[in-house]
Amino acid sequence: MKYGKGSYATSMRTLAIIPIYNEEESIASTIQSVRGYVDEIVVVNDGSTDNSVQVALNEGVKVISIKPNRGKGMALYVGAEYFKKSDFDIMFTIDGDGQHNPEHIEKFIRIFEKNPDCGMVIASRFGTIDWVENMPFLRKISNLLSRFGLWILYGGYRIEDPQNGFRAFRKSAAMKLDFSPQDMQKRFGFEAETMILIEARVTGVKVCHVHIPSLYFDDRVSKFSLLMDTWTIPVAMIKYFFIKKPWLYRRRFKN
Repeated sequence: MKYGKGSYATSMRTLAIIPIYNEEESIASTIQSVRGYVDEIVVVNDGSTDNSVQVALNEGVKVISIKPNRGKGMALYVGAEYFKKSDFDIMFTIDGDGQHNPEHIEKFIRIFEKNPDCGMVIASRFGTIDWVENMPFLRKISNLLSRFGLWILYGGYRIEDPQNGFRAFRKSAAMKLDFSPQDMQKRFGFEAETMILIEARVTGVKVCHVHIPSLYFDDRVSKFSLLMDTWTIPVAMIKYFFIKKPWLYRRRFKN
């Protein structure tokens, strides 16, 4: 696969999973921007009530639908299951609102190639202009709470930007990770992204970082609820602490 209009090549086959919920205004441009950087795109529709599905289908990509709306975590679980059964080597998770710039996919690939022991790469806005100027203050506080919770509860676990959804997974790492919700009948929202990081910690999957900015648009509203999700994430983090018992797996910790 050639990346960046022929500027970069890799032998690894790549898949982009794009979860969406009512993204009819942005999903076409997101697909168009990602298309030149991966081998296949799969859109996971999380119960959208607008025209998102048809717009995605018009772009010629595969769409998997969940009904009714179950939360981003359920969409990531469905996408991960598709990846595990496929012959792709790397899975990217990319938001449907266009916030993640696919031009940086090359940086993820380079990290995997240079670090064979790295199973997961997560984008980090920490240290970029986003962190200083663009990220809303309350979102910064939420992110810092998540960082502190992971560090204090999971043996000094250092994740710079735990709420960043722009991620890449090596197939061998994804096969170790349980992306499923604790209760398949309940909503599984943004806390899933933190739960996946906890899974990586206790299963010994090494997480690497790549410093890149996100794209922000004044006319697009984030699905992340500062009121609900800011507190749902730490509650889930504490709950998983007792479920996963990380103190039993300290010898597996990679970072």
